[in-house]
Amino acid sequence: MAYAQKMVTVKGIVFEKSTNLGLPGVNIATGNPLKSVGSTAGNGSFTVTVPENTELTFTYIGFKVQKLKANDKQSMRIVLQESTNTLEDKVVIVGYSAKTKEVSTGAITTISGKALQDVPVANVMELLQGKVAGLNIQNNTGSPGARGSIFVRGLSSIDIQGSGSDAFLTPTSPLFVIDGVPLDANSNYEYGFSQGGPGISPLSLIPPEDIEEVSVLKDAQATSLYGSQGAYGVILITTKRGKSKTPIIQYTTNFFVNTPPKLKEVIGGKTERDMRLWQIYNYAKGLYDARQLIDNTPFLADSLNAFYNNSTDWQSVFYRTTLNQTHNINASGGDQKFNYKVNVGYYNENGIVENTGLTRYSLGMNVLYQPNEKFRLFTNVSTALGISKKGSGNGVQQGGVASGSSASSLLPPPSLFSGAGDATGVMIVDNNNKSGNIKTNLEARYQFLKTVAVTSTVNYDYNTGTEDTFKPAILNNNKSSLYTYSDRKSTLYNRNMVNYTETFNNFHNVNFFVFSEMYIRNYQAQVINQVRTPSDQYQGPGGFNAADSKGGILNSYADSRSAAIAGSFSYNFDKKYVIDASFRLDGLSSSGPDVPWSKNPAVAVRWNFNKENWFKNIKWIDFGSIRTSWGKNIVPAGTVFDAFGAYNYSGSYNGSQAIGLGFKQLPNTLLTPTVTTQFNTGLELGLMDGKYQITFDTYYKMVDNQLRDKKLADHNAFESIKTNEVSLVNYGYELSLTVRPLAKESKVNWTVSFNGAINKDVLTKLPDGVRSIVITDEATKQNILYRLGRNSLSNVLYNTKGVYASTDDVAVDPVTGMRYRTSDGKNTTFFQGGDPHWADINGDYILDERDLVIAGNSFPQVTGGISSFFSYKNYSMNLNMSYTLKRDILNNALAERFQNFADPVKQNNLVPLDRYDYWRSAASNAMYPNPYDYPRYDIYRPFRFDQTLFQEDGSYLKINTLTLAYTFDRKFAERLGITSMRIYCTGNNLYTFTNYSGPDPENVTDLGRDNSKGYPSRRSYSLGLNVQF
Repeated sequence: MAYAQKMVTVKGIVFEKSTNLGLPGVNIATGNPLKSVGSTAGNGSFTVTVPENTELTFTYIGFKVQKLKANDKQSMRIVLQESTNTLEDKVVIVGYSAKTKEVSTGAITTISGKALQDVPVANVMELLQGKVAGLNIQNNTGSPGARGSIFVRGLSSIDIQGSGSDAFLTPTSPLFVIDGVPLDANSNYEYGFSQGGPGISPLSLIPPEDIEEVSVLKDAQATSLYGSQGAYGVILITTKRGKSKTPIIQYTTNFFVNTPPKLKEVIGGKTERDMRLWQIYNYAKGLYDARQLIDNTPFLADSLNAFYNNSTDWQSVFYRTTLNQTHNINASGGDQKFNYKVNVGYYNENGIVENTGLTRYSLGMNVLYQPNEKFRLFTNVSTALGISKKGSGNGVQQGGVASGSSASSLLPPPSLFSGAGDATGVMIVDNNNKSGNIKTNLEARYQFLKTVAVTSTVNYDYNTGTEDTFKPAILNNNKSSLYTYSDRKSTLYNRNMVNYTETFNNFHNVNFFVFSEMYIRNYQAQVINQVRTPSDQYQGPGGFNAADSKGGILNSYADSRSAAIAGSFSYNFDKKYVIDASFRLDGLSSSGPDVPWSKNPAVAVRWNFNKENWFKNIKWIDFGSIRTSWGKNIVPAGTVFDAFGAYNYSGSYNGSQAIGLGFKQLPNTLLTPTVTTQFNTGLELGLMDGKYQITFDTYYKMVDNQLRDKKLADHNAFESIKTNEVSLVNYGYELSLTVRPLAKESKVNWTVSFNGAINKDVLTKLPDGVRSIVITDEATKQNILYRLGRNSLSNVLYNTKGVYASTDDVAVDPVTGMRYRTSDGKNTTFFQGGDPHWADINGDYILDERDLVIAGNSFPQVTGGISSFFSYKNYSMNLNMSYTLKRDILNNALAERFQNFADPVKQNNLVPLDRYDYWRSAASNAMYPNPYDYPRYDIYRPFRFDQTLFQEDGSYLKINTLTLAYTFDRKFAERLGITSMRIYCTGNNLYTFTNYSGPDPENVTDLGRDNSKGYPSRRSYSLGLNVQF
C-alpha cells in the first residue's frame, strides 16, 4: 500500500560569511540529479515546499556548496563561504564562450565587482591598479574623466608623438569588451591632449556600481579569438543581472572631498625680492651693471608700489578643495526564466584645478528572457552623458595653470585689470565639453539539439563629442576667440556563432564553435576657430572678419569595414587533460591590397595534476595545474592613406580648384601587419584547504613589424614613408599569492593578497638593418636611444658626477694647459667652482654631444600590488596598495624651477634653496650646482634637462584606498523598513612612500617625464551609504 510523502514548508535565510549580508539568487535544489526548487530573495530569505527529511543543496557561483536537511520546525540559517577551489566554480569567458577555469588554458585573472565598490571615481580602471599581476596601470593624470596609461605585459609600441615634456607613447591599450561587445577605448575622446575633443575616456561613462566582475585576459590563447583588436590584451567587463524573484532596489551614495596633493614649494614676498637683489649684487659684472639692471626692473626697484608689493600664493589660487557626490539606484529582479535590471547613476566631481570637473549621467537596462532550456534572449540598452570642463588646458594637461602658478609671488592675484594673463585666463575662460554615448545590444540563442546551439548578436554603438571654448577679448589682445569642435562616431557590430558540445563515455568532453564577426565604423570630426566675435557677450556664430575665422572637417575622417571568421576546438579527458586550439582570420578595409587578411592562430594545453590517482590521498593540495600556450595576434598596420596615399587640395588651375597627389607621404601597398607572438607557461596551486592560492606565469612576447614613419632623402618627391621595420621582445614573470592565515572556524575573516610582475623589453630590429637610432628632442634635448639588445626607452644624457668644490678641482688639459670647458657655439666658458662636474667621456676636455651616455630606463620593470581584507562580525576593513620599482624619472619640473634663477629679473617664482643641497662655497660637497651665476648661464646651462642630475629613482609604494565599513544588524534594518544597510568611509590616494623628490612619482608621462603642466592626482575622503530595499 503506497502512502503520499508528507510535504513540509521550509523557511530560512542564506548569509555570506565575509559580509554577514543576505545573498540573493542562491539556487536551492533537491534530489539526484539535482532539480531546482527555488532561490533566495533580495535579502537572502527563502521559502520552499519539499518532502519531509529532504536534503537541500544551496549553490552559488564562487561559494562552497552547502547541504542541509530540511527543517520546518524553525527558521534555518545557512552561511555560505567563498570556495577554496576557484578552478571548479569560477566561470570565465574566452572568445565569447563560457567555460570553467578548471578547463581554461589561458592566463586569466578575474576581479569581483565588490572589489571595485566603495571608492567614488570617474574612471573604473583607476580601481584595478595593483590588483592584477602584469596589468600596469599608471594613474598619471588627475583630470576628472581622463584615463591613465594601461599596459598589459610591457610595451607593444615604441612610437613617440609630440616633443619635450609633452611627448607621449602611441597608445596600445587593451581591448575592452562590455557584456560581450567590444569597445574602442583608444578613440579620440580619450586623447584630447593630442587633438581637439572633449578629452573624456569612454570608460568614464561606465558607473562602477553597475559592474559585476572584470576579467583580464593576458596571453595569446585567451586573446587570439578577439583577433587584431586583442593584440594588447583583453579586459572583459560584465554588468549586473537580476537574481532574485523578489524585486531588489539598491541605493548607493557617496559624498567625498577632494584635496590637492603635495605641491611644489616656492619662495614668497619679501624673501623672494631679497634673494633676487642679493643674486644681482653678487653676480653682476659690477656694481654699475647691478644698479642699472635693478633700476630697469620695476617689480624689484619699486618695492613701495602696491602692484609689486605682494606675497601671492599662486598655487592656492589655482588649486582648491572640492565637495562632490555620487548617487546610484539599481533595481533588479527575476529568476532563471526572466530577469531584469535597471541602473540609474549620477556622478559629480569638481576638479582640484579651478574651472575643471566632470558630471556624468547614466542609464542602463538589461533583460534576460529564457522560457525554456532551448531559447534565450538577452537585450541591453545603455546611455551616458559626460559633461566636463577643461579650464584653459586640455584636461590631461593644464598649460595655463602651469604658467600662471609659476608667476612671481610679488605680483597681485589674478583679475581682469591686474596679474598674469595666463592666470586670469584659467579663471574666466568659458569651456564646456560633452561626450554622449548610447549602446544597444540584442543577443539570441537557440539550442537546436542537445549538443548544438546557435547564437546571434547585434550591437549598435553611437558616440558624439563636442567642445566649446570662448576666450574674452580682454585675454586675447582685444580679440575674442571661439573654438568649437564636434565629432560623431558609430559602430555597427554583428556576431553569429554555432556551438557544439558533447561528452562521450562520461570522460571525453568536446567543445567546438565557429563564429563570424563584422564591423562597420564611421568617424568624422569638424572644427570652427573664430576670432573677433561681435562682443564678449555674444559668442558667435557670426564674426566680422572672415580671414580670421577658419574651420572644416578634420583629416581624422574614417569609414572602415572589417570582417572575421574564427573557430575554436577544445577537448578534455575527465577535466584532467585539456587541449585548446583556435584560429581566426581578420580582414580590414584599411589594409594594403597586397596584405588583405591577418591570421590569428593559438594552441594551448593544461594538466590538472591534482586529479591524478597518486594525488588522491594528498589532502593538503586543493587543486594544481600546469598550462602552456602559444599564439599570435596580427594587427593590420596603418591607415588607408598610408597604404594608398591621399589626394589633397593643391591650389587652382584655370580658376578652378585642383586636386593633386599629396607628396608629404609616399604610399606603401606592402605594409605588413604588426604581429604579436606570445609563449606562456603557468602554474596554479591551492593548498591547505583554501589557506594558500598561488598563480605563477612566465611569458615571452615578440612584437614584430611595428609601424614607423621613416624620413626619405630630400631628393625624393616625397618626405616620408610608413614602414614595418621595428621589432621588440617583452619577457617576464608574474606571481599572485592569496593567503587566509586564520582558521575557517574563526569569527575573524582575514585575506591577504600579493601580486607582482617583472617585465623586461629588448629591441630586436630597427629600420634599414641599423643597430641604433637616436630620437632627438629639440625642446629638452632629452634624446632617446633605440639600440638592438637594449631596453626600448633608454635616455641619452650627460653624466653628472657632482659639483666642483673649487676651481682647482677642474681638470686641465696637459697639452693646451686649458681647463675643462664648453661652448654655446658663440662663446666659451671654462668650468669653475660651483659648476656641474659632467663626465668627459672622450677625454678631449671639451663638453659636447660626444660626451653623452646611455642612462636609465623610463619604463617600469617591476609592478604589483598588496591588498588586505579584514572582517569581524559587522565590521570590515579593506586596504589596497600598489607599487612600482626600477623606473627612472626625469624631473623636468624641478629643472625648470632651478632654471628660473637664470634671469633674476624675470617675473617667475623661485625654488626655496634651503630645501636643497646646493653649492655655497669652496668647502661645499654639494649635489646641485651654484644657481646664482646668471651671467654665464646661457653658455654652460648648469640646470639643463639632459643630464643625470635630474634623473631619479621613480620607485614607490602607494596606499591606493583604505575602506572602513559597518553593516547594520538585520533586525535594526528591518525596523527601518529596509532589507540591509551599510555605511563606509574611504580614503583614496592616501600616501606614497618614495625617495623621489618631486610631488608624485606616478603622475609622470609614459616616457618618465615629470611635466610641470600635468594635472595632479587628487587625494579624496568619502562617506558612503548602501541601502537595499
